Amino acid sequence: MNTFALLLVMAAIAYGIAKFFRLPSVPILIGAGMCLGLAGLVPHELQLGGGEGAMDMLELGLVFLVFSSGVELNPSRFMRLGKAVSWVAGVQFGLAMGTGFLCAKWMGLGTLEAVYMGGGLAASSTLVVLRHLQSRKAMFEPYGRVVTGVLLLQDVALVLLIVLLSRVDGGGWDVGRGLLETFILGGIAWVAQRFVIPRMVLRFKPDEESLLLWLVAVLLGFVGVAAWLGLPLIAGAFTAGFVFSAFPLNGLVRGQLSSLVDFFQAMFFVALGALLGIPELNLWLQAGLYSIVVITVTPPLVALVAEWRGLNARAGIESGLLLAQTSEYSLLLGLSGVVLGHVSQDTFSILALTTVITMVATPILGREEVANFLLPFHPLRKRKRVESALEGHVLILGFGSAGMWTLKPLLAQGEKVLVVDDDAVVCRALAKKNVPYLRGDGAEEEVLEKAGASRAKIVIASMRRVGDAMVVLKYVKGVPVIARVFEDEDAAKIKKAGGIPVMNSQAAADTFMAWLAANDRVKD
Repeated sequence: MNTFALLLVMAAIAYGIAKFFRLPSVPILIGAGMCLGLAGLVPHELQLGGGEGAMDMLELGLVFLVFSSGVELNPSRFMRLGKAVSWVAGVQFGLAMGTGFLCAKWMGLGTLEAVYMGGGLAASSTLVVLRHLQSRKAMFEPYGRVVTGVLLLQDVALVLLIVLLSRVDGGGWDVGRGLLETFILGGIAWVAQRFVIPRMVLRFKPDEESLLLWLVAVLLGFVGVAAWLGLPLIAGAFTAGFVFSAFPLNGLVRGQLSSLVDFFQAMFFVALGALLGIPELNLWLQAGLYSIVVITVTPPLVALVAEWRGLNARAGIESGLLLAQTSEYSLLLGLSGVVLGHVSQDTFSILALTTVITMVATPILGREEVANFLLPFHPLRKRKRVESALEGHVLILGFGSAGMWTLKPLLAQGEKVLVVDDDAVVCRALAKKNVPYLRGDGAEEEVLEKAGASRAKIVIASMRRVGDAMVVLKYVKGVPVIARVFEDEDAAKIKKAGGIPVMNSQAAADTFMAWLAANDRVKD
């Protein structure tokens, strides 16, 4: 009981500090646990030398943490960008794991420990990245969808790696059986997600309390099957979360789980900090070197592959910067290695410290300003000035799913139109309809030059971020700019900068045509 009270008090203090300074909570929670060690208050059962008791103390927190990650990762969010996601995830995970493995070998680790370290460095934090995307309202931007898909594939890869390494002492047959059992468990989860749970929800229409009971029942059921098969419990927890990941059920589930997840997340990471204790200086230095590897290797890898598979340069850079940290799953991998005797206490401490350092760096590296700063240094980006002969046309920046509402009346009136969009799927659809288009980022000056933005009759900025519209307004001085916005605060910014804010895409079409008619700009 004293142990539980200590963890709870330290978690409350850590959350308060994180909220006050607007820092990611995970590193602060781990630091709070370390403070227990500094004060000499670490209970014996939270010491790595205590054997499997440490894992027992953390197991419940692990289960809920992984379960919530599975709920958040809905594959339908990125199916349209499936090829880009697969390529980015495959190349990034494989090369990052290989780089981490070689660095670990160079720093003196054995082969098995180096595999653990390489796998830990290859994964990115689902918790940190998704919350960052949500705060920036970028979950449904192309790069947000790609990042979400990469996170899902990384998590699946880490779960399989944990299963593989947990059976490696039993030989090849045991490893193969473990992977087969994991795939069977995943198949059951897929069937439940697609056919069982949706029909049950429609038939029984559960209220909030009943839905919470369903969540716990499914979680315990999958965890129980995993334990019966001899698999790590996180395999059952992750597949159980996947059962509830489909829209719109995941939105309902997220509300039910939020309080429970926050509680168990806090307890887990404070306990993890206490488990680490106070690392020595040389461990911090090694963690710093691994952090440099993660931050310098991941962004260029992701950016180059993402751009090759269809994202624009800025979206590729943003994706790479967001993925440049290690994951809570990395901690699970290292902790399972400690319990199995594959990983030493020092190696686990280095991996955990690397996670803390890179997670703290993410809110800084993931800012839009950092991507814009790095964009001119892109080695494959053309910097020469581009002259455009376009003039007197209507320029649409960002087409999206509602762009046709704006395009159809313009074409019907005989207007000369050019669409700029960075989505390869959208551009292919425009090509089939013989609509003039330019693939690129409408917030880049080079693209605006190619599109003749400064000589356009009018510009419709239908991009997702108000900052992009502000860039356009500064570039096309004297040209009317209609900007799509979603918040009153953003509308005020656009209006102050001289633009015409419109609150949604349907209104954008109506307001635009009315404005043209009022200004005698529509052809008879």
